[in-house]
Amino acid sequence: MNIIVSGADGNLGSAVAQKLNSEGHNIFGLVGLDENVSDAEKSFQKQKFDLMDAGAAEKAVENASKTYGELDGAVLTVGGYAGGGIKDVGIEDIHKQIKLNFDTAYNIVKPLMEKMPKGGQIFLIGAKPVLSADELKNVVSYGLAKQLIFSLADIINADFAEHNISAHVVVPSIIDTPPNREAMSDMNFDDWVKPSQIADTIHHYFKHPEIRNGVIKVFNKV
Repeated sequence: MNIIVSGADGNLGSAVAQKLNSEGHNIFGLVGLDENVSDAEKSFQKQKFDLMDAGAAEKAVENASKTYGELDGAVLTVGGYAGGGIKDVGIEDIHKQIKLNFDTAYNIVKPLMEKMPKGGQIFLIGAKPVLSADELKNVVSYGLAKQLIFSLADIINADFAEHNISAHVVVPSIIDTPPNREAMSDMNFDDWVKPSQIADTIHHYFKHPEIRNGVIKVFNKV
């Protein structure tokens, strides 16, 4: 299969891209830093795009299509976290999180729908706090942005059902990454989800497109 992976130079995106490539899939990786651009491997290309820019994202999809032909899937991992309750968060904070967590996904999804054959799969990254108002109240801007991701998946599944195109929202608990370890150094890292676990889960769903599951929870103990 030919698969776009956004954030392919990030902690999660790189794990997903490497796993899928190791399983024989062609990966068109979208990266954020010039030094991570690479065309050294025919089956794993990396190009830099600002996915907050709709025109740049459309160009990314065009380049992926020119490189590999029909695009069978996408894993859209670009995003970022921000905490704070209503008393701490201004509307500009919400807009910033929407641009980072939602726009970067939607800007790829829109042109991708014109390139994806029947049976294609899209994986979006959700957030566990969205599943609980008690958790959501402490991450207002981040949570509102991620709620849009869930709605986007619902819209894709409703609008493209006749083409058998499915969208999944992967919902991890805390991901074991260096930034999270630094930010929460007093927690038990063994309880956290490894990027490789999420990558394995996404690979499983690519192998079994008959499984249509809007929300995929990848939790350990938290």
